Amino acid sequence: MVILLVKIVSAVVYPAGMAFFLLAVGMGLWRWGRSDRWQDWGKRAALAGLVVFYLFSNGLVAEQLARSLERRVMPPDPLPKADGVIVLGGGISPRAYPRPTAEVHDAGDRLLYGAHLIREGLADWIVCAGGGGELSYIEQTEAEAMQEMLAWMGVADEQITLDTKSRNTRENAAESLPLAVERGASSIYLVTSASHMPRSLGIYQKQAEQLGIEGLEIIPAPCDYEFIDPEQYPPLYYRVAMNLLPTAGSLRTSTRILHEYYGMVYYWLRGWI
Repeated sequence: MVILLVKIVSAVVYPAGMAFFLLAVGMGLWRWGRSDRWQDWGKRAALAGLVVFYLFSNGLVAEQLARSLERRVMPPDPLPKADGVIVLGGGISPRAYPRPTAEVHDAGDRLLYGAHLIREGLADWIVCAGGGGELSYIEQTEAEAMQEMLAWMGVADEQITLDTKSRNTRENAAESLPLAVERGASSIYLVTSASHMPRSLGIYQKQAEQLGIEGLEIIPAPCDYEFIDPEQYPPLYYRVAMNLLPTAGSLRTSTRILHEYYGMVYYWLRGWI
């Protein structure tokens, strides 16, 4: 119930909900305000709603927001040999009717990259972190769905350990770190989306400290980059022209990045990173 309430309330602090709230309040005050002063405030609120919507739906704004997180934690070069890999959930849809199998979505690169590290000989085993959500009635957990897909990619069952209990990033760390220690790990790759890595790495380092795990090297292995280096894009004037109008994709990207920033602030206030 707490998670449901948080999701409902938090919708207002994301661009779409914020823009709708400002527009609704602004139009209401503009139309039914009891004085010119209230009507003026209504116009300002409605204008602010339009500005919020346009800015966060603009491709260049969304790109800069994403880059601010995606480039914050980079992997070592070259990649060293590690004992194992922890792959965070969030990129797999478990098998549930009418899906014939488990399926990947946007962040499915996490699992693909984890399997790549195993196949390249950079690690020997993999921990899949992801249980079912509090509001989910799907029988298969995300970790079990990840195991199903890893089998398709040739990763043996004895190389796979499952965390089927965790529901968020902090619980991922609390559940998967002990599993890695049980495997005798002295070094692990942490695999997640590049924009999710700053918060995830901080959480894992803090959890290792709180659990009394000493000498464990946590190596960031970000993937799922949404934006490549600007040098590989068309000229700036072309990109500006192509991003004059708002798009749903840019709004979605902005919302996802803001979610990470809000999460970092919340976790910092709770002492979790």
